[in-house]
Amino acid sequence: MRAGKFAALFASASLLLALLPTSAGAAVSIKIAIAYDIGGRGDHGINDSAAKGVDAIKKKYGLSSLAVREMVTNGTESDRETRLQFLASANYNLIVAIGSGYALAVSVVAVANPDTEFALINDASIGDLNISNLVFSRPDGAYLAGVLAGAATRANKVGFIGPASSGPMISDFQLGLTSVNPKAVVKSVLLDKAPVSATRALISQGTDVIYSEWSSSSEVEDTVASLTTTKRPIYLIGVNPDQYFLLGKGSQKILIGAVSKHVDKAVADAMTAAINSQSIIDVLDAKAGIYGHMYTVKDGGVSIALTALGARYSIRVSAAIAQLKSGKVKLP
Repeated sequence: MRAGKFAALFASASLLLALLPTSAGAAVSIKIAIAYDIGGRGDHGINDSAAKGVDAIKKKYGLSSLAVREMVTNGTESDRETRLQFLASANYNLIVAIGSGYALAVSVVAVANPDTEFALINDASIGDLNISNLVFSRPDGAYLAGVLAGAATRANKVGFIGPASSGPMISDFQLGLTSVNPKAVVKSVLLDKAPVSATRALISQGTDVIYSEWSSSSEVEDTVASLTTTKRPIYLIGVNPDQYFLLGKGSQKILIGAVSKHVDKAVADAMTAAINSQSIIDVLDAKAGIYGHMYTVKDGGVSIALTALGARYSIRVSAAIAQLKSGKVKLP
């Protein structure tokens, strides 16, 4: 597998290797391990999304539990590293680590086991040729969220809230917003602490739709739900599966949509590549030596799901998706 990776690296600037046509149901001799984040299956978040991809590939290729081993971390760094090293020592061909929480552990274990392939889901920070960083386009998601917010706002004031790393997404969100509502303006807040007061401040300034990239807790959602009223409804746009709490009852009266990262597709692609003795190694950051793949709207890795409250805006959102896919809309 390593030889194929180096050949591909120098053969083409586009390094997403074509998957060979292994027939479904054919005998497959491979060992794949899935390292879930805290909670594992049943978390209603990234683990469940990953498991959907795992189940699809197991069914497609007739893989047993002997061929696909699933583990769950207790969340400590030592446990993550110990589990990954155990799997590498057990000669698994591919180890798929679910979530950015595994970044440090993968970086350590991958260096110690250069002949083992790793796929790190939802993180693009680790540079090594035996690591496929599989991530999702935040600009695409922010643009679609902006379109939805622009269609839904009545006050022409929308909010953007998230951690400091969300800063570059504001311009993409605003681009989507003004594409459907030139009069609307964005009030943004970036922070790395409890967002309750910031969310309240946005609402007090007149915003009636908030796009939240804050995934550490449900505080943004809870605050919006506590302040929305029949006379002055306030709506929320979230991110799935990062914000597992969006499935709670509190979301039903405020959530109009969620940017969706198709983790199941990334996991399925990584497993299929391994079955065909291939790797997914687009150049994500040449200087840092980071490889993998950035999933976008165009390749079906990013979309936006509308709730019953947001269904009325489906025409605007569908048009935006078509424009991104066709290349008519090009994000900076």
